[in-house]
Amino acid sequence: MSAPRDERRVHPRFPRSVELRGSAASGKAYARLISSNLSMGGIYCTSDRAFPEMTRLAVRLMLPSPAERSEATAPLDLEAVVVRHKRLQSVVDEERHELALLFTAMDPAQRDRLGRFLSHS
Repeated sequence: MSAPRDERRVHPRFPRSVELRGSAASGKAYARLISSNLSMGGIYCTSDRAFPEMTRLAVRLMLPSPAERSEATAPLDLEAVVVRHKRLQSVVDEERHELALLFTAMDPAQRDRLGRFLSHS
């Protein structure tokens, strides 16, 4: 039996399904992403496009509008880097990839909005 792996996460993960869009820093590759969990530090999602590890991405999360009574969504634009990539086996002709993204820059307003979303949803 192997020793337990050290837990490196600083932020708790929340099971949240959020639609987002990712694009490489070059601006040439766009992907539709769906999250399976989200934290203040990053996101675990599936993608219709492969991004190699250490790729810097511009990520647009579609979160409920800050006017919390509204059902409308508003984008939250963040920067992230791919820290893990795995190609999934497909039963159809659709390419899918699992990506673990680490948020690399977040200003106080972005941090507050994401924190409110995680604590209220």
